[in-house]
Amino acid sequence: MTAMLLPLENVRFVLGPLPLLVLGEASVHEELPSLVAPDGRVPLCDGWQLMAGLMVCVLDGPAGGCLIPTLAQAGDLDDMVAWCDAVAQNGGGVVVSLPEVPEEFDWDEIFGGGRARGGFVRSVGRGTDGAGQD
Repeated sequence: MTAMLLPLENVRFVLGPLPLLVLGEASVHEELPSLVAPDGRVPLCDGWQLMAGLMVCVLDGPAGGCLIPTLAQAGDLDDMVAWCDAVAQNGGGVVVSLPEVPEEFDWDEIFGGGRARGGFVRSVGRGTDGAGQD
């Protein structure tokens, strides 16, 4: 597996009903499946894994992955703790890969416009409390 470092300006950590990891210009964009979420049902990304941590987040796929420094991106430790905890509690998060991260999110366009790739990615590794994930 080859993991590419994703620049901080190309990542957003979003808390919603499920935690979202929004990526722009990611090296894995074309490897992820097309993301279409009819009726809000996000498809599973088989073969992909997400490790969320306070210092680094890793997205690992069958042919490559991304290494994302998280603490520096979050800017607020409490927000990053909440995002990592949400990933642990939900058993993963929704990865949304776009050609570029938009200034404002139009979720209808993102989830139905045909440009996004990704889906729900199961979590592995350690959460913020150091406990392993199942």
